[in-house]
Amino acid sequence: MDWRPDGGSAAAGGYYPPPPPVAAAPVVPVDFMVKRRLVGGGDMEVRDASWGLAFQFAAAASGGRALLDAAGGVLVTVRSGEVTGEWQAFRGNSLDYKDIMYTAKLISVSSNRREVHVFMPPRSNFQDTKPSYRLIGNTSRRACTIINGDSIVSQTNLLYKLKKVVYSTRKFRVTIYPGNDTLLVMAMVMNFFMEK
Repeated sequence: MDWRPDGGSAAAGGYYPPPPPVAAAPVVPVDFMVKRRLVGGGDMEVRDASWGLAFQFAAAASGGRALLDAAGGVLVTVRSGEVTGEWQAFRGNSLDYKDIMYTAKLISVSSNRREVHVFMPPRSNFQDTKPSYRLIGNTSRRACTIINGDSIVSQTNLLYKLKKVVYSTRKFRVTIYPGNDTLLVMAMVMNFFMEK
């Protein structure tokens, strides 16, 4: 029998107060730390907030670059297109058109600014003037903002420390805002920083 503060019981037709409201789980951005390896031809590893290996950027066996999971399985392969400054990203090791995730095109580049437009299928035609995503930033400063429409999807920046004048460009942070596909963002980050 359930106890009530007034001595009655629920079994006797007593009243149950409504449960207290439960706060929704906070939706927060997710941070990853990317570190260029000293050996391995410029490969990079991506660590999560608990410092566990989450992803790796490495040379793909079929050419181009690959986004790998922690165990070394290929998640995404990015290959240069027939025209300089164009790339295609495929699911896994596939290079089949049916497995294409996105196509990307370098729009502008200067000493301190780079812009890449990403087109998602079926709008993977560069004649379409409105990209699905825009990547804007500076590769030498490890800065990139990924924009979808008017919303910021993700940002990267160097790991700054107080009172430190010189910063290492071997390490940088990737912040992915809620509601975005981590795998897609990591593939675009790899595309932005590793494809010339």
